[in-house]
Amino acid sequence: MSESKSLDQIIEQRIKNAGGFLPFDAFMQAALYEPGLGYYESKTIFGVKGDFVTAADLGPWLSLGFSDLIFWAWQQMGEPAEWTLLEQGGGSGKLLVSTLNMISQFSMKAPSHIISVEHSAQLQDRQRELFARCGFEIELVSSLTELEASENVIVLSNELPDAFPVRCFRWMQNQFFERGVVLGPDGFDWQDADQQLADGPDISRKILDAMPDGYFSEWNPNLTGWQQDLAAVVQSGFVFCVDYGYSQQEYYRPGRVEGSLLAHVKQQVNEDVLANPGEQDITAHIDFTALKQAGEAVGFESLLWMSQGGWLAQSPSVQAFVQSLAGLQDKESMHLMAHAKRMLMPFGMGELFKLLVQSKGLKAGKPGYLQQFDHLDQL
Repeated sequence: MSESKSLDQIIEQRIKNAGGFLPFDAFMQAALYEPGLGYYESKTIFGVKGDFVTAADLGPWLSLGFSDLIFWAWQQMGEPAEWTLLEQGGGSGKLLVSTLNMISQFSMKAPSHIISVEHSAQLQDRQRELFARCGFEIELVSSLTELEASENVIVLSNELPDAFPVRCFRWMQNQFFERGVVLGPDGFDWQDADQQLADGPDISRKILDAMPDGYFSEWNPNLTGWQQDLAAVVQSGFVFCVDYGYSQQEYYRPGRVEGSLLAHVKQQVNEDVLANPGEQDITAHIDFTALKQAGEAVGFESLLWMSQGGWLAQSPSVQAFVQSLAGLQDKESMHLMAHAKRMLMPFGMGELFKLLVQSKGLKAGKPGYLQQFDHLDQL
């Protein structure tokens, strides 16, 4: 019996236990995180041999951008001798290792404590091996809840909340109805609940008034819990979150009538997110307005929101590295520059991916080199 079949049976039983209708977040949780069977628990998913490539696989560009932000944040915290660097959802661990190598070249104190928060046991093993090979002492934990509150914490996350399980809705006759998963004649299928949703998404009235009847999409209830867990760990410090997404107004624009849910397998997009649970990644874009509001409710201040392309293009370390490559014509340099275009340009990842900067427990402005590119007012 195959692992995917075993996972199918687990989900089928959960649908039956739920009375024949399973909210989509429960399906997504099992498909991605079921111990030993879920996508993140059983497959090699990152890099050229995996199902998708993240920014950490495209050269040092993201590490360079994060390094400038970390140096700025360390200065904003008063240049403490003791401080913590925490990455959550780092996957293979490449981004953290690369960033640590970058910041070692800055005139700053090295972090006294380095933490990687990774839920997947398989990915923890990969990180542990990489960290040991590179000579870094990094504490590995499965959840933020395992950590005590600390001052002077800088948090990095790259493509983390897009993998949080989401719930789905249909907007009909001025009401939300949950879309869930049922057992159809050919496998898992979608169905709308009969009853109106009692705990639907918090979407502004102006946006709802523009939604056409029958519009369906999703929302991410786990953003709230994530920000609460972060606030319990970060007494003072910064959070740098990079992910693909939109403001709420853009997320729920009338023309986006089928939401943003997608699956990825073998570096190809698959719109059937219910197919082959455990064999493909499932993601949804981030409503950055909801993320900002969730953070502010637990004491975070949102400082800046902008495109990844604008952020990286203005980062001094990125600019210096581009200049160092400019005069070279060797294959590796040209390869790196091609990746830079993918990371920075609007037709690549530059516009869809965004950076949100949050602070807690201290007075901080915006990074000076990014100030004129800030679009926080759009959230």
